[in-house]
Amino acid sequence: MVRQNKLEAIRAFIAGRRDSAVAPIWIPSLWNVCGYSRAVEEKNGEICVHPYDFFDTHLNYLLERSKDYTFQEKTNLDDSVIYSSLVRYSTAWDTNHDGEIESGTFLRLLLLLPMLKQMGVNILYMLPINRYSTLNLKGDIGSPYAVQSLFHLDPNLHDPLLDGLEGLTIHDELSALVEGCHLLDIKTVVDFIPRVTAKNSEFIKENPEWVYWIKNEALDGFAPPPIPELGFFEECTPDKLETVYRSEATAGFLSHFTQPPNVLNPALWEQLKARSIETGEELLTLVEQEMGITTSPAHSDWINDVQPIWTDITFLRLYEDFSPQVRPYLQPDQAPYVLFDTIKCNYYPAEKPNLALWDKLIEAVQFNIDTYGIDGFRIDIGHVLPTPLLTSIFETITKANPNAILISEDLFNRNHKKAAATGYNIMLGSGWNVMTEITKDNLLGYLQELPDLSIHIFACSETADTPRITSRGGVDLARMIGVFNHFLPNAIPYVTTGYEVNEVQPLNCGLADNTSGADIPRAFFNKMTIDWTNGNPMRLLLEQMTAFKKAHLALFRPEHFFIAESPADVIVYGYRQGEESVIVCCNLSNEATVSVDLASIQPGISSYVVSIDSSITGEQPGQRLAAAQLSPNQAIILYHNNLEVQ
Repeated sequence: MVRQNKLEAIRAFIAGRRDSAVAPIWIPSLWNVCGYSRAVEEKNGEICVHPYDFFDTHLNYLLERSKDYTFQEKTNLDDSVIYSSLVRYSTAWDTNHDGEIESGTFLRLLLLLPMLKQMGVNILYMLPINRYSTLNLKGDIGSPYAVQSLFHLDPNLHDPLLDGLEGLTIHDELSALVEGCHLLDIKTVVDFIPRVTAKNSEFIKENPEWVYWIKNEALDGFAPPPIPELGFFEECTPDKLETVYRSEATAGFLSHFTQPPNVLNPALWEQLKARSIETGEELLTLVEQEMGITTSPAHSDWINDVQPIWTDITFLRLYEDFSPQVRPYLQPDQAPYVLFDTIKCNYYPAEKPNLALWDKLIEAVQFNIDTYGIDGFRIDIGHVLPTPLLTSIFETITKANPNAILISEDLFNRNHKKAAATGYNIMLGSGWNVMTEITKDNLLGYLQELPDLSIHIFACSETADTPRITSRGGVDLARMIGVFNHFLPNAIPYVTTGYEVNEVQPLNCGLADNTSGADIPRAFFNKMTIDWTNGNPMRLLLEQMTAFKKAHLALFRPEHFFIAESPADVIVYGYRQGEESVIVCCNLSNEATVSVDLASIQPGISSYVVSIDSSITGEQPGQRLAAAQLSPNQAIILYHNNLEVQ
């Protein structure tokens, strides 16, 4: 198929089958944004529908809705909401009620787009959608970050409803999703993984020297060396290099590494490659069995980090030599290795770039742009890439799309100037970390940073790598902190898939884990569904906040922002321009009702109209108040306009 009109080709195929004799399927009622009225049955938050008839109705509804929007080349980040989707999970469902969860697909994600648009979403950020490895599985389906190929998509994201559409590829299905997004003026961003690859990466077949290798006997208990001379979770800065390399355990760790198989025994390597092609046996397994070596598991770049190693991925070898800064500490025959400093190629570049690998990574970026029309990228651990490589990646992206969205994974607001200077326009930031402990001091410190940021950050209390906010304090806390996050300066409301229905189960808990290491299902590794049948979803609150913000968008500027004095356990911030004011008032206590004297917030304003109430009952909107009684974990949005009062 040619790139254009793949969505139309799919729509026509589905329309041609709407009267076909196929079994009905069950889907969540919330997905029925199009108002489909021919459900066979409805119960317990689900509807039973004829699949082709339903999808035809929905796609026609999507096309009709598109008339309300014009695709904007440049994204207004002050008027944006990001939705983060793990595609295989966002629309996973037991559609046949046979106890088997079916993977989410690109086609099914089209069902969510009108609902996302109502929530204000204009950036769909997809976690890895590439083909990933099932070797050394984590959980029952494996991690999407164990990317095996940058040029192939996860085959599970193909929708069986499209079987029989001649010439269709899974690449076309992603292109159709991108087209659908663009019809509703939603940009598409994908995760790009340039620093690590699956342990049995597709690269290994032709270029085993592009990754790192260790002896088999080192695999059991493999971990970076402890550095007792240094503290917990310390960054490997140049002043610590000698301490790291002189520490007792480091020499033993370095001795685990070995040359790649094509260097160790070129003839045997070629034999194993030929055997793998002929028999279909896993090449890495053959190397392990016949040569006694394997690819090195990846680990954190932080010294004395407690995170476990990542057994399903390995680092890409971006340089052919060692950094001059560490050569004095190495033996002459040292094999290529990974340690805290070698991971951070931005700080410790060597002198011989692996240019063939760099070219392949840049080619993969161009492939995403040319094949799917992707609008931007989140660069996975991009802050540790060699500066020249990252610059080349950015130049490739911005040459194709000067308005591309470029997201940094940097976890600290303090690095905002560096991220902006590098070329990013959004960064993750530290909100998720601040909100692991929701106290007044933490939130005030966070608020004070925001107006002066050089780059927009995610406004969120949870990400795909953290526990759910609902698991920390329940639905009321999630709704209150959702209000707090929605109106922050230089911050973009960020919705982790499932947040809109108060999902409790996490995608992952790699950051700020509150499970004490419990073996619980996680969508990164296990076949799971979002609780789309939740009776009190967050979605309507998100829609209300989006509508209110759009109605007063000019007011929500950093230069109009202020933080007000407030009682204990209450946060009050707001915006004022001329005759208009908006106040965000949040009770952080989960136990006490708090009284707030609204007349004391700003001189000359004695009362405000309640515009939004985070409580599920939402009884206060429309009332004019001079004082507010905030229930535990309740937030309200207050509005005042002097002209209206007069």
